[in-house]
Amino acid sequence: KELVLGVRERDIPAGARLFEARTRSHKIPVRGQKDFIPTGWDQQRDRLQQSLDEHWNLVSEERVERLGNLVKAVWISSDMIVELQSPAGKFWQTMGFSAHGKQCLHPEEALYLMEFVSAWAQHLFYQDLPLSIQEGYERFLYSKTMSIQHYQVFGHLKRLGYVVNRFDPR
Repeated sequence: KELVLGVRERDIPAGARLFEARTRSHKIPVRGQKDFIPTGWDQQRDRLQQSLDEHWNLVSEERVERLGNLVKAVWISSDMIVELQSPAGKFWQTMGFSAHGKQCLHPEEALYLMEFVSAWAQHLFYQDLPLSIQEGYERFLYSKTMSIQHYQVFGHLKRLGYVVNRFDPR
């Protein structure tokens, strides 16, 4: 059976599945520094692989968010920034900048929000198509923006509660 928007009824999540998706934790498990110091032990290698698997399972799972909580944003590759198309939420107090009267984010800030704020994972666009978290990693983390190692440090500091800003040599 077809609906007005061309979405089949079977493709619409049932109430129980929607509730489960909304209440499921989307937080990446916190690991200590000692967990990542190489020891050469098989047990540690298995724990590191488990940690990596948990991370990728979390960023690849489907997320559900209320329409009113969504912020629409567009990746502008020529400027290497994310431009907000709708008003920012409370994250604006510690992230982002204004340019030409528009609210913008650096790539690492947008990727962080995509990972940790489910509303962001669904409304960031590039060439009129929504970006997945995996595509965010591919587009935002490269030699002209930021390495994965720099992003990991940025994300770690943000999760600890620090306000992290880029250094401006001017």
